[in-house]
Amino acid sequence: MSFFRFKQQSKQISMILHDHVIRMVELSHSTMEIRSYRERFLPEGIIRDGKIIERDTLFVILEECVEEWGIKGKRVVFQVPDTYLVLRNEKIPLTVADDDIKGYLYLEIGTSIMLPFKDPVFDYELIGQKSEHKEILLFAAPEEIVNDLSSLLESVSLHPEAADVTALSLYRLYYHTDQIDSQKPTLFIHCGIKAINVSVFYQHKPAFIRQVLLDTPQSNWDVVQTTRSSSELKWIGDREELIEIVDDSVVEIERVINFYHYSMNKSEQTIQRVFLSGDFPELSLVKKRLESTLDIAVQHSGPNAIKDEEGNLLPLPYYGAYGLSLKGWRNVN
Repeated sequence: MSFFRFKQQSKQISMILHDHVIRMVELSHSTMEIRSYRERFLPEGIIRDGKIIERDTLFVILEECVEEWGIKGKRVVFQVPDTYLVLRNEKIPLTVADDDIKGYLYLEIGTSIMLPFKDPVFDYELIGQKSEHKEILLFAAPEEIVNDLSSLLESVSLHPEAADVTALSLYRLYYHTDQIDSQKPTLFIHCGIKAINVSVFYQHKPAFIRQVLLDTPQSNWDVVQTTRSSSELKWIGDREELIEIVDDSVVEIERVINFYHYSMNKSEQTIQRVFLSGDFPELSLVKKRLESTLDIAVQHSGPNAIKDEEGNLLPLPYYGAYGLSLKGWRNVN
């Protein structure tokens, strides 16, 4: 899936702009190894729920990042904010050839296919076919949001080439590291500080994607410097409140899984693998609560842990950006 048509480029980076942080991953020119990964935490209010609020301030910060990280003039794949992403299962007539599905959607969006915003950018995944219709998973986002991010990146001498979504980026990462059994439904849980992205993939296709919101204001997180070159988030609110928020989110994730099992699980197979990633500082707590509730092992690091070209472990907060950076490379589209 790509919101812009895309070809592999040697000088390619990926970039994710969250409300609280900018993250970048760069791959080596001739291999798929990680050359560098960097982040810059943002003051509250510059980006809110994925929408750029203080554009001039963000421009200055991003311009500094481009200079410090040595990425000026590079082609970039960026992430569409999950907040604005709409996913719909749609039925397409069998008479519509696979190559004509995109054109069919251009005609039907706004008439027989309704979206909660005008002027969308969209793409789709063909997920099945029955005797009477084809089934697709439609991805759509407001053109205004995507273009706003794209134009900002262009203004700091980067060249936007493609946009993608969290769930597909994560699947691409675990597929690339040989951790996917395509014949078994696999659950991906990506925890941010304001929302959790939950997705199920089966036979290399997204079967289900949902977002679980967290009641964790950015003001309750503080950026703490851990080394001369790295920092991390720390919860400064009430500890019991955070535990309650985690427990509530696990209950919501369980509901999402149950909905998938009873309403959308055409394979009739139970989820047998769960991958946990993200920049939520209390991932160990989330893992513990998930394993207790779901009664299944949750993997968030292990023998297939990802390393850069110098052999250093890639921190979990960068997993989404790394999967995004693989877009366009052969066999991991």
